[in-house]
Amino acid sequence: MTGRYCIWPPLALIFHFMKQIFENVSVEQKAFYALLATAFTIPFSIALGQLFVGLCLLVFCAGVAQRQIRVHLPSVLVVAGVFIGWAIVSSVFGGTGHGLWQRCGKLCWFFLIPVTASLLVQPERSLKLIRSFMAGCALLSIKDLVLYPVLAWRKPVPDFLTALIDKGSMTDGQMLMLGVVGSTFLILAMVKTGRRVVWWEWAILVVSVAGLLINFKRGSWFCAIILVGVAILWNLRWRAWIPAILVIFLFFMIPPVQSRLGQLKREFNVEGGGRLTMWFKIAPALIQEHPQGVGYGCLTNEMMRDVFRWVEPSRNHLHSNWAQVLVETGWVGLMLYLIWMGKSLGDGIVWIMRGKGRSAVERANAIVVMLMLAGLLLNGFVEYNFGDTEIIILYAFLMGMAAAGARRPEMIMKPILNGRL
Repeated sequence: MTGRYCIWPPLALIFHFMKQIFENVSVEQKAFYALLATAFTIPFSIALGQLFVGLCLLVFCAGVAQRQIRVHLPSVLVVAGVFIGWAIVSSVFGGTGHGLWQRCGKLCWFFLIPVTASLLVQPERSLKLIRSFMAGCALLSIKDLVLYPVLAWRKPVPDFLTALIDKGSMTDGQMLMLGVVGSTFLILAMVKTGRRVVWWEWAILVVSVAGLLINFKRGSWFCAIILVGVAILWNLRWRAWIPAILVIFLFFMIPPVQSRLGQLKREFNVEGGGRLTMWFKIAPALIQEHPQGVGYGCLTNEMMRDVFRWVEPSRNHLHSNWAQVLVETGWVGLMLYLIWMGKSLGDGIVWIMRGKGRSAVERANAIVVMLMLAGLLLNGFVEYNFGDTEIIILYAFLMGMAAAGARRPEMIMKPILNGRL
């Protein structure tokens, strides 16, 4: 496939979104298409994603000013606001006024929670947002499948496999994990309800699985396996579990996968300077010395090395959301964080429970969003995914979608996508 044909599909989608944004449609529709463009581009391009976020915010504010968009401020936003306020205060006292925006500016992306909740006034919009994100994940996967082997081949130090593993990205791995989980559940839901799955839906799943594999992020692998297992249990009878178990077994038999999993034993050494060192040596020492926290975004490798000299070099996070939030914002910050995440999961549960008696599309949307949010939180136990702009935007999307679904009144579903899921 030539470069021209590889580049054209994503460009065509971006041009389509731009056309819809600037066409003679309502301001509310323009804002929604800008939101779709954000969901599509954020997996593979943070620059494009931020561009469309900014465009979405401008159009959204214009719609609010013209009274064409009704703002919904979900209750989860209150908890988020309290945590963000506490984080900023801790950063001021833990650091200096200089660099405050660099440390805390990323938290502003959570304004997408009310934007998303306000724009998802119809169930079919949730599905469009999910599918736009999955299309972006497929494009990210293609980029990684092409780029990572080339980079590893050009500099195979100390060998090709090690170089390939080193190219993997935690952010890409989590994006693709969500793409795999969401695609799997939607396909299984379609099969369960007797709807036809077209080739491009299978293609997105297969490509995303391949991209997830080549990123070599073990936490994302295990999260995907757990949540895909939940999707299978939810949708298929027990006889279908056998081929799924066989696929997982074959996955673990792949030599590069075995090599990567074999490295786990280093992580279980408390004295090894890795995760267990950070969680059971560094975090307890720092929170005992700073019960109010060292300040959001203020943790440095020097602070960690003062506690344990042989910790991972050049690392300024503790490979875990709970540990990072605790050390940086103290016990109060951790409590607020847990309430915030619990409220978001609660919104997802309410949406699922209210989905009984609604269309298959509405129920599938609710469960997919719940699984994706659970995937981020589950991965957050072993990775610090609360500090990357791309992942924060995903958190905001999912929280806004869950809040919109939890409040959405009973409605008659409109036919969408020719009656298909």
